[in-house]
Amino acid sequence: MLCTRPFMDKDVRVHENPATRRLARVMRRQPVQQRGAATVSAILDACAGLLNEYDYDDITTARIVEVAGVPIGSFYQYFPDKRSVVHALALRGMETCLREIEEMFAADRIAGTWREAMRQVIGVYLRMLTEIPGFGRVRFSDLLDSHRLDSSVDQYELMAERLAELFVSRFGAHGDAPVMLTFRIAVQTADALFKLAERVDEDDRAYVVGTANELLTGMLGTVLEPQDPVTGPVGSQSP
Repeated sequence: MLCTRPFMDKDVRVHENPATRRLARVMRRQPVQQRGAATVSAILDACAGLLNEYDYDDITTARIVEVAGVPIGSFYQYFPDKRSVVHALALRGMETCLREIEEMFAADRIAGTWREAMRQVIGVYLRMLTEIPGFGRVRFSDLLDSHRLDSSVDQYELMAERLAELFVSRFGAHGDAPVMLTFRIAVQTADALFKLAERVDEDDRAYVVGTANELLTGMLGTVLEPQDPVTGPVGSQSP
């Protein structure tokens, strides 16, 4: 479980159970019993499987409940429409990804420098793209039916919050750069480049990912590296 002690940096505001807070805005209601939780899981699993086979616009509520094996009434008990299911699925995938990252920090399996830790986090995220059904189709705030996610349930915000807490708690915050905003920029930049990596030829993929690493190092260095008043981040020239 994430530590919820406040940061020294005033612009980092981490809320307890941020994914739960977002789910409350996405779903009609959240399950309180095991049977309800199983129904919601079945709906999300069905949606994930369908997203791996069909375009979003080709998926219907009726198809989701058919694959999930649940009554249509049970669907509407928890979700107002298919869009809310996709949002909840995105949150579940991001929670799975972040949970593994948190466990790495908690168990001291994270690297001793923030640069290497960042590469570990990227490695987890890239692996999740292939391991979690539907994750690659709904990660973060992808455009679905021509509407972006409401900012209150934005997965960019969720990941930025959690990574900022983990990295600043472990490595400290240095310099004058706004911590949360810097992490938000880094997360969205990384996502855009990883999407590009999926679209280019396999021979070019490593170059795109390497470029993402360089850009993220530069961005996060303004927060996580001690600053030289003339040259900027002290470790910016380190490999």
